[in-house]
Amino acid sequence: MGARPRSAEPPARGSGVRLCGGNGDQFPGPVRNASVPAAQRRTSWLSGIGIVRRMALLLFVLVLLPIGGVLALIESGMALDSVDMLVASLAVGLGLLAPVSRAAAYFLVLHDLRTLNEFSSEIQKGRYGARFAVGLETDDEHEMLRLRRNMNWMAHHIETQTRKLHVRLDESDLRKRFYEEMSYRDPLTGLYNRRYFDRFLPDALRDPARKEGIFLALMDCDGFKRVNDTRGHQAGDEVLASLGRVIAESVREGVDVGFRFGGDEFGVIFRTFEFSACMGACERIRTRFAAGNIDGCTVSIGLCAWTPGQNSDATELVQVCDSCLYKAKSLGGNRVVTKKIAPMATGLFSPATG
Repeated sequence: MGARPRSAEPPARGSGVRLCGGNGDQFPGPVRNASVPAAQRRTSWLSGIGIVRRMALLLFVLVLLPIGGVLALIESGMALDSVDMLVASLAVGLGLLAPVSRAAAYFLVLHDLRTLNEFSSEIQKGRYGARFAVGLETDDEHEMLRLRRNMNWMAHHIETQTRKLHVRLDESDLRKRFYEEMSYRDPLTGLYNRRYFDRFLPDALRDPARKEGIFLALMDCDGFKRVNDTRGHQAGDEVLASLGRVIAESVREGVDVGFRFGGDEFGVIFRTFEFSACMGACERIRTRFAAGNIDGCTVSIGLCAWTPGQNSDATELVQVCDSCLYKAKSLGGNRVVTKKIAPMATGLFSPATG
């Protein structure tokens, strides 16, 4: 998945929402009671009281207690006359109307709505590990507690399905990369194919971070046509597979790029600018393949270099290297022909050597 949900900022204080569970860095770990913010601990007692009980408690505080106070004053003879009592009651009632209304609304519904909104906000941000602290389930739970428990299950389900989706996306990404890799491989030799070469070489030449040049070697199997014509395609495939193994074993794995250019033509892109190292690798390929004595086949190699800052492109580099290969073949094969870098040369290559 491209950008996965990650935690943004911690929940607001007093939200009544705890974060627990999670996988990796996507979801915060469990939050124990000792780490719950102080403001949350002060208000969390309200979550355990149902709406009906809150209403009863509110009526008791706002109605029964004042009536009891008035009756006590009358009984003690300290009560004022009815007009003064009415005026005083209205004055006190008007003064307390706004704060009492706010307190009553918070006491009845606003606290729960606020925590539910904060919980929903956590889910919206992709923090699917958010949970209400609800404790163990009992048979006589009030409706708000059941709602919170159900929302916990909802978040758990979303978290589980999201994890499964991430796993499937990861598997899909792995399959995609596998098939992409296979599309760049030659099935007979296991080396990279012409398609990968045509993509890799121009990118390597255009890389602005490259401070050194690269060497390109093109190879042709001497005597392959004779084997293919006289002994058949299976014998010819064995020759090509053997040359592919020799190339893979003679270059640096994960650094140099061996490929099958097409037919009996192979090559290597050396990601180094040390001529002696590249020449040594080409000689290893030549001598090891000849030592295998596979139907008398040998290999001819053309080796040339490219330096950053030159105006040549991939096509020109291949043409120059191919001319070296052609010269190696014309000289009888089983040899390496190079165009080494000349330190003071104005062009790309110095005269060919063989």
